[in-house]
Amino acid sequence: MSHIPDKRKPSSSISGSTTYKRSRVSYADDDYEDNAQASQQSAMTHERPRNNPLYGQKSAFPGLDAGLEGELFYGPAEDGLEYLRMVRSEANSLPLLFTAPKTQTTETETIEVEQVKTEETVHGIREASAHPKDQAGTYVDGVFVARATPAVPSTSPDTTSAYPEAQQSYYTLLRHRFLLLRSILKCTPPPTSIPLLDNSHPISLPRHSKIARKEWRRLLFSVDPQTVQLACMDMESVLGVLGIMARLMSENVRSGDVVRVRRIGAWAWGLLGKCREVGQLGTEEVGEIRDLGKRAVKILGKMREDERAVEEDEESVDGDQDEEDGEQAEGQEAGTGGVGEQAASAESAAQDHDIKDVEAENTTDELEAAKARLQAKIQGHVDENGQVQAHSDREENLGDVAMQTRAMLDMIITVVGEYYGQRDLLEAREIWQIN
Repeated sequence: MSHIPDKRKPSSSISGSTTYKRSRVSYADDDYEDNAQASQQSAMTHERPRNNPLYGQKSAFPGLDAGLEGELFYGPAEDGLEYLRMVRSEANSLPLLFTAPKTQTTETETIEVEQVKTEETVHGIREASAHPKDQAGTYVDGVFVARATPAVPSTSPDTTSAYPEAQQSYYTLLRHRFLLLRSILKCTPPPTSIPLLDNSHPISLPRHSKIARKEWRRLLFSVDPQTVQLACMDMESVLGVLGIMARLMSENVRSGDVVRVRRIGAWAWGLLGKCREVGQLGTEEVGEIRDLGKRAVKILGKMREDERAVEEDEESVDGDQDEEDGEQAEGQEAGTGGVGEQAASAESAAQDHDIKDVEAENTTDELEAAKARLQAKIQGHVDENGQVQAHSDREENLGDVAMQTRAMLDMIITVVGEYYGQRDLLEAREIWQIN
């Protein structure tokens, strides 16, 4: 008989008891605490920079001023930030303005200084007398010292003292008028006047548009500028039109038209008044304005050369005319002697003719000759008066053109030199010859 082993069954005490499981360890609370500490530290390290209450400058290193309110930090510095904080603290302790105290010298000190200077001067004179050959300096204690040359005062030419009083008054009035024009063109024009501008008064110039540049070239010769038009123009368009006008000035002067010269002068006056002040312009913008002034100087110099050439030609022509007049006078004297001899021989040969017939014929011929001379004289006088009048009108027109051209060029040079920093161009202005 086989014995089957009994299976071990759990006891009732064990089966009736509750089962226990291992609890999972959680680090959530620790992570939360670490994050809170890190956020507090980041808030402390990433402090927003403050502005300096005196200078308004924003601090580049936030936290340097923390804890330094009324206290001085002398260190020791443990890191770079501590060192900067120490330097900042030392800088805050210094006064804002350093002034050196004035040295108060008494009368006795002044007398002593003067005595020392006098002794040095006497000693130098003695040394110089002991070495008369050394006129370029002094020999003192075995050392040759060159004679101090007195400072030469600045001889920079005054731009206004060389001009007569009337010309200085003109330049003063010109400056006042230019400042008034600049203040007017800075104002915004009324809205009702802007739509009144027609196609002949544009307010812009596209730099890269050949059609627009060609149209502006035509307008500068044919249309006068308007104040509203200039006030509405932007700086880029103003400089573009100034460049076109600078290239047209030579052609305008050669045309000899007074109206065109005045019109170009009006455009130059208005466009220069619309430009900003020299401190608000860039280098290229000032360069374009300087080019306008240099062209005006060049044209004015060319006009002077032409006038000198004309004067030299007139002097040479006058000299040649004087020589021709002298030769003609000598020829007339020689001819007068020959005519006298022929007349004497004719009179001796004509004594045989009838005196009465000769007198009658001579009377008739003299009357006809006198009549012809009178008619020719009247006709020549009329023609001469017409030619003189036309010549005088032409000379007056040329004189007016030259005067207007000089006034325009002088105005451009003055404005560019006085208000846009190009004072070297002012030396090219002409000095008025006042009789």
